[in-house]
Amino acid sequence: MTEEQWEEWKKEVDTILDSKVEEWKLLGYEKVKKEEIWDCFMKKLPRLDAPEPMRLYWVVSELFHLKVNDYMNWLTLEAYQGPSWFDNEDAVSFRLDSFKKEQSHR
Repeated sequence: MTEEQWEEWKKEVDTILDSKVEEWKLLGYEKVKKEEIWDCFMKKLPRLDAPEPMRLYWVVSELFHLKVNDYMNWLTLEAYQGPSWFDNEDAVSFRLDSFKKEQSHR
């Protein structure tokens, strides 16, 4: 499927995504967003046994079956795969005397 087709289907399942957000908020996950649920589903899609040709009703069914545990695992992996804190090559001074100087200026 093309990116444009997925975007059309995403519009079609918008109410299901809203439903998932409400469901998971009732379970205590207050910061969940429907865009993240869709991204989680899209990341999980290659591992699913998708029918050929793929139908919208199958996507709806899979979204309803998406568990909060799948979402939390996806968030964790996204956090691990995020930008590295060590990409910056600038030297950092961890000398105690430089820390004391900063404290005395406050």
